[in-house]
This record gives sequence, structure tokens and C-alpha cells, in this order.
Amino acid sequence: MLRFENLNINSKDKHLVKNVSFSIDRGEILSLVGESGSGKSLTCLSVLSILAEQLKVSGSIFFTDRNGNEEKIDNMGNAKRKEYALKKIAYVFQEPLTALNPVQTCGQQLKENIQLCGITGKSNIEARACELLAAVELNDFQRVLSAFPFQLSGGQRQRVMIAMAMAGDPDLIIADEPTTALDVLLQDEILGLLKKLCIENKRSMLLVSHDIDAVAKFSDRIAVMYKGEIVEIGQTKDIIQSPQHIYTKALLACKPKPQNKGFYLQTLSDSLDNHGFKASEIPHEITSEETIGSLSNLVKDYTDGTKVYRALNGLSFEIKKGASVGLIGESGSGKSTISKLMVQLEKLDSGKIEFDFKNNKPLSSNIQMIFQDPFAALNPALKVGSMLEEVLNKHQPDLGKTEREQTLNNLLVKVGLNPEDAQKYPNEFSGGQRQRLCIARALAAKPVLLICDESTSALDLSVQAQILNLLKELQVTENLSILMITHSMAVAAWFCNYLVLLKNGEIVEQGPSRQLIEKSTNEYTRALLSHT
Repeated sequence: MLRFENLNINSKDKHLVKNVSFSIDRGEILSLVGESGSGKSLTCLSVLSILAEQLKVSGSIFFTDRNGNEEKIDNMGNAKRKEYALKKIAYVFQEPLTALNPVQTCGQQLKENIQLCGITGKSNIEARACELLAAVELNDFQRVLSAFPFQLSGGQRQRVMIAMAMAGDPDLIIADEPTTALDVLLQDEILGLLKKLCIENKRSMLLVSHDIDAVAKFSDRIAVMYKGEIVEIGQTKDIIQSPQHIYTKALLACKPKPQNKGFYLQTLSDSLDNHGFKASEIPHEITSEETIGSLSNLVKDYTDGTKVYRALNGLSFEIKKGASVGLIGESGSGKSTISKLMVQLEKLDSGKIEFDFKNNKPLSSNIQMIFQDPFAALNPALKVGSMLEEVLNKHQPDLGKTEREQTLNNLLVKVGLNPEDAQKYPNEFSGGQRQRLCIARALAAKPVLLICDESTSALDLSVQAQILNLLKELQVTENLSILMITHSMAVAAWFCNYLVLLKNGEIVEQGPSRQLIEKSTNEYTRALLSHT
């Protein structure tokens, strides 16, 4: 159905995609996996000729429709591109909140797509909209059609995007990281839905992901991309069980697993530079029975018009000094609400949050947060040095000029950067380096408790491994307590010594991590553990 022959994409001074050749058969799901910057999205965007004008493209792309007619489609004009985008090749993007228009209802946007595909008449358009929503398992038609994007959950928004893509009954779906920001159970739902839509109408799909494990059970074949080249391609079972290329082996080795608890994660450079990598043991956490944080019977309600939504319903847990506590659950389970209550960005309706840090520092010095998106968390107009100085001036005001400069340099070195980086702006760093800057900024306040709110979920697995290793090392050297908020049971089980599992604002189960991993009989816990 889709065939690439020697596709090359170049900028002025760099080869971005090099001699890429592969094909997708009718009804087949092929996953294109690799790190950010490997050329996956550029390859996909070339199908509909929607690359930036300054990029030079060579090679050929062929498309075969359901009647067996093959056509060369590279370098499409606007009219042809519109025809293909509406009726032959559907594109599902990574972030539905960005892809959907925030000032139009989901119904308006879906119906516009239906009209563009040639269906007329109000009743026909309405019927087709409901049919598409049913196909993506959104059966509360009127609520979804009348809702603005922000009024739906992440999973519901992605289903609306898929419904819009299906409006023209396409032959091929290109899904570019469609589940990256979603929790693991929701990832399975969305990928399972896409697979179902392919099987029912013998559609093909090109599925793009940086997480080879996440897409493996939904793919017929996997192509692995590294530095713009396809380094390995084959049946999914063969790629997962017997990878041939060192890069594929590295991607599979980077993911945290409960059985590797207590040992540093293998990073990409470990695999590529040292074929005989042997994991070294992480220094033991300096834990005690001293409680620094106690959360008791927390209740928090939000109001949406006249409707009251209970985000937290009477949950309680403690944080010990030097401990790592994992707060795990699906999107909407209440994880981030807890963090906002802890730093007083939100007010409790009832219950109690008490801290005993054994010092007289303000709350903002004792608790620091590291957020999910380092791109949004850093001020693009400030150099790194100015950003860190701002924090040092507030939280360590007694430092002299020389001491402050030395402390700033030490912070950068602690997180694996260089003192010279103080003169750079955030946009001069990669995603992983920006997250290191966020960690350095948090450490500048000399906190007792670090709250990591999905701080690795937007990163490639190889970069995630680096950041998790760094956080675990800093926990010991800085004697930190860490609250790790995540939807990934794999991350929490490897990182944390105590787990708290949330669902719909209530604690499903909590306890020492090894105990829950090995002995839990709770259905929800076991479902999350199945993804580790």
C-alpha cells in the first residue's frame, strides 16, 4: 500500500533521513521506532509532502489504493494533498489538545471534516458524526459533540482526533506518537482501537513511537530508525526476542524493570560504547522511620458549572525521611492534585497535610517540584546562569558573590552539565539536558522533599534512563525524599521503595514496593504490573 524507495531528506548542512526504503502491505501495521531526532516524523510528513520548504527531498514514495492502482505521490501539489488527506491517508498527531481548535466544539470540528469529505445535509452529517464516534467507542454522542476539547480527558480527545481522521474512510493511517502522554492502560486502549479500525476495514497503519515495548503487541512488523537510517526491520516477534542491531538492543535494555531494582539503568551510550555492559549497584537510600510528611483523609472537590467532581476522596499516606514514594495511577486519578495541595497551589476541602522538616525554612525551600515538560518549565528569555542565580538569591541569600558563582557551577556539574552552560539559553539544550536544568534549579533551593510530577514521561526511553539514574544518585548524595508521580508502574517499581496506587481519587493499594510487586492480588495493581 505504501512504499518508500531511497528517501533522503536534507537540510543545508545535514542529512536528516538517509536512503530509507521499506513498504507496508494492505492490512499491515508497521511500527517505526527510534529516539527523538531519528527521522521518524520527517519520514511520515514526507508522505503528504508537508515538510518545511527549506528541506530538500529526494527518492520516491508510492501509494497503492484499495483497487490496486499504484501512484507516485512524492512532491504532491495542494489539490492532490487535500484529496489524499481527506480520503486516502489519515494523520493522527501526538497531542490532541494542540491539534484540536480550542474555541470550537468537538462536534463542529468533526462535522467540518465530514462535510469536506463530501457528505451534505444536516441529518446525514449528524448521523455520520455519531457513527464515527461509535466507531471510536465514544457513545455519549451529544456530550462529546457539544464539548470543547478542554472539557474532555486526554484519551477522549485522542478518540475525537481518530474519529476526524476516519471521516473519509482512509486506506492508510499514519499515527505519529498517538499515545506518548497517556497512561499505560489508556495507551493500550487507544492502540487497540487503532488496530481494530485497521482490521475491520483492512486498513494499513504506520505507527510511530519512541517506545518499542509499547507498540510491540499492536504491530505486525517493526522498523528501527537511528540517525536517519533504518538499521533493522522485521517481524515484531523477531525484533523483540532476537534483535540484531546494537541500537535495537540498546532501546530494549533502557526500560526500567522491577527485576533490575537496586541497579543503575543501562543507557544508550552504555550499550553503544560498551558491548559488555554490566549494571552497577545503586548506593542504598538513607531511609529512616522519621516522617517528614503526613497526608490524612484528603478530600478535594472541583465544580464544573452545577456539577461537583470529587478529585480526592479521603486518602492518606506518609513520606519518610530519605524515602522514595511512588504515586501511581491513570490520568484523572488525582496524582497531580495531591502535589498541588502539598505545595499550597490548591486548597483542601477537608483533611490535613502536615510537614515536619526539622528546620525553619519556608515551605518553598523545603519542597521543590520537577514538572513533566522541561520545554514549558524553563523561561526561554533567561540564560541558565541567570535562572539559577534567581533561585539562589531567594533561597540562599547569605551567599557572597564568589560562593554563589561556585555553588552555581557545582549545581551544573551535579546534574551532568558544564559550568560553561550557564551562558546558554534553554533552546540550546536537548530535552534531556533541559530536564537536568530543571533538576539543578530545584536543587538550588536545598530542598528536603523533591516532587517529580511525570518528570520523565515525555522523554525517550534512553534519556529517561539517564534522568532516573541521576535522580536516584542525587537522592542518596543530597539525602532527599522523593515523591515520584507517574503513570508508569515500570518507573515507580524500579525507582521507589514505597508505592501508593490511585484510581478515581482513592487509594487502591499501598505498601513497600517489593511486597506489592511480588505478592499483590489486587486486579488494578496486577494490570499495571503487566506493563513492566
